[in-house]
Amino acid sequence: MPDFESLVDNIYEAAADPDCWPRIMHDIGKVADAAGGAIIARRADAWLGWRCSGALERGADAFFGGGGLARSQVPGRLLAFNRAGFVADQEGFTEEEYRSDPVIQEWCGPIGIHHCTATAIRIPNGDLVVFQVKRRKGEPPFGRAELARLDALRPHLARAGLLAARWRLERLRSATEALAILGVPAAILDAEGRVLAANGLIEELTSHHVWMPRDRIALVEPAADAMLRRAIADLRSPAAASVRSFASRGAGDRPVVMHLVPVTGHARDLFGGGLGVLAVTPLTRPAAPDAALVQSLFDLTPTEARVAGSLAEGLTLDQIAERHNVTMSTIRSQVKSVFAKTGANRQSQIVALLAAQPNFPLQPVGVQPPF
Repeated sequence: MPDFESLVDNIYEAAADPDCWPRIMHDIGKVADAAGGAIIARRADAWLGWRCSGALERGADAFFGGGGLARSQVPGRLLAFNRAGFVADQEGFTEEEYRSDPVIQEWCGPIGIHHCTATAIRIPNGDLVVFQVKRRKGEPPFGRAELARLDALRPHLARAGLLAARWRLERLRSATEALAILGVPAAILDAEGRVLAANGLIEELTSHHVWMPRDRIALVEPAADAMLRRAIADLRSPAAASVRSFASRGAGDRPVVMHLVPVTGHARDLFGGGLGVLAVTPLTRPAAPDAALVQSLFDLTPTEARVAGSLAEGLTLDQIAERHNVTMSTIRSQVKSVFAKTGANRQSQIVALLAAQPNFPLQPVGVQPPF
């Protein structure tokens, strides 16, 4: 059995380095004579991160990434106990119910794992961390002695979860300040649209957004705000990786480009998913649009960028089709896509928007901020 004091030290080490969790969950499993364990994190109603010891790794990414835990009865029944300690599977399930649950059917059963004990720890910022310890098929359910040994570790697991969440928030705040140094107004949003961190530049940019109750942000222009809401909703998916960029106008019809960059990293980075960096690119008026910059700003394909440039020149659809030697139906489809990505609904808006460029160097789309 692992040395208790050394194991506690390692638990706090994992709060700062998630790569330690597989080894530590293996050691925690040994405390209860089990095959190993897993740590799973949830923000709002989405399970966003997980780490497993070696015995449980096979199939875990497919199960959690495919929403398996959302289909399971295990989280709900575990939370219903509201216990500051570990709960064994036989306390919340009949054997038949447990065998038919997606946790067993889709993940544990195929790799030879069966009985489980788990504890849920609520973090003050709204996150939830679940620790699971599991035994191989054929081994008995967890008894009182094993649960007592695990309960002795639970206060340390709870504090490690709290520290990990707090350190994550500090890194987010540091990221927004780093972007401020580059002249980029920026904020960190969660999947509920709450602002977790913001730099002074975006706080001063009040002509384009307003601050709402419960630390939320809304854009002044209704169409742009609707696009922001849709982009925020996509943050719930651990697989969300595409940047959403769209135009927004505020007081005086001064355009900016809003970028919402999902913070995904590795799918098992626990507290890393379900967040987005909202970065703002203010625009000024040069003589003509730059095609490469237009493509970068709005996530356009090269073809869409050329069509957008032609619209900004004031060409008609017939003239654009002739210039690019394509059919009118193709041009209409491409123009529709350009309008959707830029948030425009008529050519005059495209002309006004695409005849603008950032007044500071833009970080290339898709480049993650430094955290």
